[in-house]
Amino acid sequence: MSSPVERPQEEACLFNPAFLGLELWFIAAGYSEQTGKGIPFELAFVALPLSLHRSTREALPHSIRTSLAAWLEDNTDLRVGFPDRARGLAPFVREAILFGSAHGLLAVAERGRLLALPMQRPLKHYLSEATEEVRNCLLRAEFVGRWFGVSGTSTTIMSLWGVTP
Repeated sequence: MSSPVERPQEEACLFNPAFLGLELWFIAAGYSEQTGKGIPFELAFVALPLSLHRSTREALPHSIRTSLAAWLEDNTDLRVGFPDRARGLAPFVREAILFGSAHGLLAVAERGRLLALPMQRPLKHYLSEATEEVRNCLLRAEFVGRWFGVSGTSTTIMSLWGVTP
């Protein structure tokens, strides 16, 4: 993977490690809110493509009580191409984990779990200065984390989405 400086400008803007690291923070924080644990490392590679992909993000349910399996049954079109999207984003997810870990957003805990570390600035600051689309990405990322927290094991979630670790 090329360095952020060598990437096409659009790719560098959309997939910059700071933004994706913040997305992962919201995912991990949402998961931890539901479970009291860090999110399994492998689920970061599933959750991030969901919150970034506009069609999927906009179709997500409004409640974590909605069964992931039932929702996917009603939204089969959103699974089309998901494995390829997830695979294509994997290098960016890895880079975001490294960036987030190096800058005090994330920590990799025992048993391969990703933890959201306490932020120095309040979240309201990040959200108030963000565009509507960025704010929506971050808030839906938090939702995906909470939803995954009640949706079963990482193996089950990944199987439903048609991906493997």
